[in-house]
Amino acid sequence: MSKNSTWESTVKPVVVLSVIALIVSFLLALVNSFTAPIIEEHQKAATLAAYVDVMPTVASASDLDEVTDFTTENVAGVVKATDGSIAIKAEEKGFDGGILSVIMGFDTNGTVTGIWVDASQTKGIGSNVANDSFLAQFDGMDGTQNITLGQGYDAYSGATISSKALFAAINDCINCYNELA
Repeated sequence: MSKNSTWESTVKPVVVLSVIALIVSFLLALVNSFTAPIIEEHQKAATLAAYVDVMPTVASASDLDEVTDFTTENVAGVVKATDGSIAIKAEEKGFDGGILSVIMGFDTNGTVTGIWVDASQTKGIGSNVANDSFLAQFDGMDGTQNITLGQGYDAYSGATISSKALFAAINDCINCYNELA
Protein backbone atom coordinates (compact mmCIF):
# COMPACT_ATOMS: atom_id res chain seq x y z
CA MET A 1 0.00 0.00 0.00
CA SER A 2 1.43 3.38 -0.96
CA LYS A 3 1.66 6.47 1.25
CA ASN A 4 -0.83 8.30 -0.96
CA SER A 5 -3.31 5.44 -0.62
CA THR A 6 -2.96 5.49 3.19
CA TRP A 7 -3.59 9.26 3.22
CA GLU A 8 -6.74 8.94 1.14
CA SER A 9 -8.17 6.00 3.09
CA THR A 10 -7.52 7.19 6.66
CA VAL A 11 -6.46 10.81 7.01
CA LYS A 12 -8.61 12.44 4.34
CA PRO A 13 -11.99 11.25 5.81
CA VAL A 14 -10.92 12.40 9.27
CA VAL A 15 -10.01 15.85 7.96
CA VAL A 16 -13.27 16.12 6.00
CA LEU A 17 -15.36 15.05 9.01
CA SER A 18 -13.48 17.49 11.25
CA VAL A 19 -14.17 20.38 8.88
CA ILE A 20 -17.86 19.40 8.69
CA ALA A 21 -18.05 19.22 12.50
CA LEU A 22 -16.47 22.69 12.80
CA ILE A 23 -18.92 24.17 10.29
CA VAL A 24 -21.92 22.59 12.07
CA SER A 25 -20.62 23.82 15.45
CA PHE A 26 -20.24 27.33 14.07
CA LEU A 27 -23.76 27.29 12.65
CA LEU A 28 -25.23 26.03 15.94
CA ALA A 29 -23.41 28.76 17.86
CA LEU A 30 -24.70 31.35 15.41
CA VAL A 31 -28.31 30.15 15.79
CA ASN A 32 -27.90 30.10 19.58
CA SER A 33 -26.62 33.69 19.60
CA PHE A 34 -29.88 34.78 17.96
CA THR A 35 -32.33 32.56 19.87
CA ALA A 36 -30.88 32.64 23.42
CA PRO A 37 -31.89 36.26 24.16
CA ILE A 38 -35.40 35.64 22.79
CA ILE A 39 -35.83 32.51 24.92
CA GLU A 40 -34.50 34.34 27.99
CA GLU A 41 -36.94 37.23 27.43
CA HIS A 42 -39.88 34.80 27.11
CA GLN A 43 -38.83 33.01 30.31
CA LYS A 44 -38.57 36.33 32.15
CA ALA A 45 -42.04 37.36 30.94
CA ALA A 46 -43.51 34.00 32.02
CA THR A 47 -41.92 34.34 35.47
CA LEU A 48 -43.25 37.88 35.88
CA ALA A 49 -46.74 36.68 34.87
CA ALA A 50 -46.51 33.89 37.46
CA TYR A 51 -45.46 36.40 40.13
CA VAL A 52 -48.53 38.50 39.34
CA ASP A 53 -50.70 35.37 39.32
CA VAL A 54 -49.83 34.47 42.94
CA MET A 55 -50.28 38.03 44.22
CA PRO A 56 -53.99 38.94 44.08
CA THR A 57 -53.36 42.59 45.01
CA VAL A 58 -51.02 43.14 42.04
CA ALA A 59 -52.45 44.16 38.68
CA SER A 60 -49.32 44.00 36.53
CA ALA A 61 -45.61 43.26 36.60
CA SER A 62 -44.88 46.99 36.54
CA ASP A 63 -46.16 47.07 40.16
CA LEU A 64 -43.29 44.82 41.28
CA ASP A 65 -39.79 45.63 42.47
CA GLU A 66 -37.00 43.06 42.46
CA VAL A 67 -35.54 42.13 45.84
CA THR A 68 -31.90 41.05 45.90
CA ASP A 69 -30.90 41.07 49.58
CA PHE A 70 -31.62 37.42 50.38
CA THR A 71 -29.31 34.44 50.89
CA THR A 72 -31.74 31.51 51.00
CA GLU A 73 -30.40 28.56 49.04
CA ASN A 74 -32.28 27.47 45.89
CA VAL A 75 -34.21 30.75 45.66
CA ALA A 76 -34.03 32.08 42.11
CA GLY A 77 -35.87 35.38 42.57
CA VAL A 78 -37.97 37.59 44.81
CA VAL A 79 -40.28 40.48 44.00
CA LYS A 80 -42.15 42.85 46.30
CA ALA A 81 -45.32 44.84 45.62
CA THR A 82 -46.05 48.34 46.88
CA ASP A 83 -48.51 46.93 49.45
CA GLY A 84 -45.70 44.84 51.00
CA SER A 85 -46.75 41.47 49.59
CA ILE A 86 -43.95 39.29 48.30
CA ALA A 87 -43.55 36.55 45.69
CA ILE A 88 -40.64 34.13 45.85
CA LYS A 89 -39.35 31.67 43.25
CA ALA A 90 -37.43 28.55 44.28
CA GLU A 91 -36.11 25.66 42.22
CA GLU A 92 -35.33 22.08 43.22
CA LYS A 93 -34.31 18.97 41.30
CA GLY A 94 -37.24 16.70 40.57
CA PHE A 95 -37.47 13.30 38.92
CA ASP A 96 -34.66 12.42 36.52
CA GLY A 97 -32.79 15.64 37.35
CA GLY A 98 -35.48 17.91 35.90
CA ILE A 99 -35.97 21.28 37.56
CA LEU A 100 -39.17 21.87 39.48
CA SER A 101 -39.95 25.59 39.96
CA VAL A 102 -42.28 27.00 42.59
CA ILE A 103 -43.47 30.58 42.94
CA MET A 104 -45.35 31.46 46.12
CA GLY A 105 -47.11 34.69 46.98
CA PHE A 106 -47.22 35.93 50.60
CA ASP A 107 -49.27 38.77 52.07
CA THR A 108 -47.80 41.03 54.76
CA ASN A 109 -48.96 38.62 57.50
CA GLY A 110 -47.18 35.63 55.93
CA THR A 111 -50.31 33.96 54.59
CA VAL A 112 -49.80 32.21 51.26
CA THR A 113 -51.83 34.05 48.63
CA GLY A 114 -51.05 31.71 45.76
CA ILE A 115 -48.77 28.99 44.50
CA TRP A 116 -47.59 28.36 40.95
CA VAL A 117 -45.61 25.27 39.99
CA ASP A 118 -43.77 24.40 36.79
CA ALA A 119 -43.00 20.69 36.76
CA SER A 120 -42.76 20.42 32.98
CA GLN A 121 -39.10 19.40 33.18
CA THR A 122 -39.90 16.44 35.42
CA LYS A 123 -40.91 13.37 33.45
CA GLY A 124 -43.97 11.19 33.76
CA ILE A 125 -46.39 11.23 36.65
CA GLY A 126 -44.22 13.68 38.60
CA SER A 127 -45.44 16.56 36.45
CA ASN A 128 -48.84 16.12 38.11
CA VAL A 129 -47.60 17.94 41.23
CA ALA A 130 -48.40 21.11 39.25
CA ASN A 131 -52.11 20.27 38.93
CA ASP A 132 -54.39 22.94 40.42
CA SER A 133 -56.46 20.32 42.25
CA PHE A 134 -53.33 18.98 43.98
CA LEU A 135 -51.97 22.45 44.77
CA ALA A 136 -55.31 23.53 46.34
CA GLN A 137 -54.15 21.90 49.61
CA PHE A 138 -51.69 24.79 50.07
CA ASP A 139 -54.27 27.62 49.65
CA GLY A 140 -54.25 29.98 52.61
CA MET A 141 -51.55 28.12 54.52
CA ASP A 142 -49.36 29.84 57.09
CA GLY A 143 -46.35 30.81 55.03
CA THR A 144 -44.14 31.35 58.05
CA GLN A 145 -43.93 27.68 59.09
CA ASN A 146 -42.11 24.95 57.17
CA ILE A 147 -44.25 22.04 56.07
CA THR A 148 -43.59 18.33 56.18
CA LEU A 149 -44.81 15.79 53.70
CA GLY A 150 -47.51 13.64 55.27
CA GLN A 151 -48.18 16.03 58.17
CA GLY A 152 -51.25 17.91 57.03
CA TYR A 153 -50.07 17.97 53.41
CA ASP A 154 -50.04 15.04 51.01
CA ALA A 155 -47.67 13.85 48.33
CA TYR A 156 -48.92 13.11 44.84
CA SER A 157 -49.44 9.34 44.74
CA GLY A 158 -46.78 7.67 42.62
CA ALA A 159 -44.65 10.82 42.34
CA THR A 160 -42.49 10.60 45.44
CA ILE A 161 -39.40 12.34 44.04
CA SER A 162 -41.35 15.22 42.51
CA SER A 163 -43.46 15.57 45.68
CA LYS A 164 -40.30 15.79 47.79
CA ALA A 165 -38.89 18.40 45.39
CA LEU A 166 -42.15 20.37 45.62
CA PHE A 167 -42.09 20.35 49.42
CA ALA A 168 -38.40 21.35 49.44
CA ALA A 169 -39.08 24.27 47.08
CA ILE A 170 -42.09 25.37 49.17
CA ASN A 171 -39.89 25.33 52.28
CA ASP A 172 -37.20 27.28 50.39
CA CYS A 173 -39.82 29.95 49.67
CA ILE A 174 -40.98 29.94 53.32
CA ASN A 175 -37.38 30.19 54.56
CA CYS A 176 -36.74 33.13 52.25
CA TYR A 177 -39.95 34.83 53.37
CA ASN A 178 -38.84 34.45 57.00
CA GLU A 179 -35.38 35.78 56.13
CA LEU A 180 -36.89 38.90 54.55
CA ALA A 181 -39.68 39.47 57.13
